[in-house]
Amino acid sequence: MKLEKLKDKLYKLDLDQYNGMPLRMGNVLNAKKFVNTHILFLEANAGNITYICYYNRLLEFYEKAKQWIAEKH
Repeated sequence: MKLEKLKDKLYKLDLDQYNGMPLRMGNVLNAKKFVNTHILFLEANAGNITYICYYNRLLEFYEKAKQWIAEKH
């Protein structure tokens, strides 16, 4: 998934309800700040493969958020 599409999907979520979400590499304490800073960092370093870990963390967060929503409904 391209960053623009992931960004759009993430910004459609009510990010405040995902505070404290556990990821493989630690917990997301402030989901809104996590998403915003990761996206800004990726956009500032577009095309630099060194920063792919930030994209991977965003994607993991989104996949867990989707799962969380599915389990609630």
